[in-house]
Amino acid sequence: MAIMAGIDLLAKFLAGSDSVGETGLRFRNFLGRYFKPISSDDATTIYQLRNALLHSFGLYSEHKGKVYRFTLTAVRRPLVQERADDKYWIDILTLHDRFEAAVERYHADLGDDQDLQRNFDAVFPK
Repeated sequence: MAIMAGIDLLAKFLAGSDSVGETGLRFRNFLGRYFKPISSDDATTIYQLRNALLHSFGLYSEHKGKVYRFTLTAVRRPLVQERADDKYWIDILTLHDRFEAAVERYHADLGDDQDLQRNFDAVFPK
């Protein structure tokens, strides 16, 4: 849950916005930029895990008729493994590693990019 909240926060800084209704887009954009390589399907799956954990406190999510049932593993396998039509394994050690690397990459970009700095400054006081 802490990593998901961390991605949410960094996604707000990246976008320079915390507008309601844009959470999913911001989250997936952050993953696409800083969790490379990651497919758009895997970014969506991680976002649905975020929803399951932060909103339902469980491992089930449903969005637009698609069901996600999650199993969390801790063996440093691929981040997302689709096991069946609605079953996904997410490796939390890989998630942690990818998050830490993403934080470092974002921090490096922030030091060099004035647009990112403006976006960060717009959200940081909140």
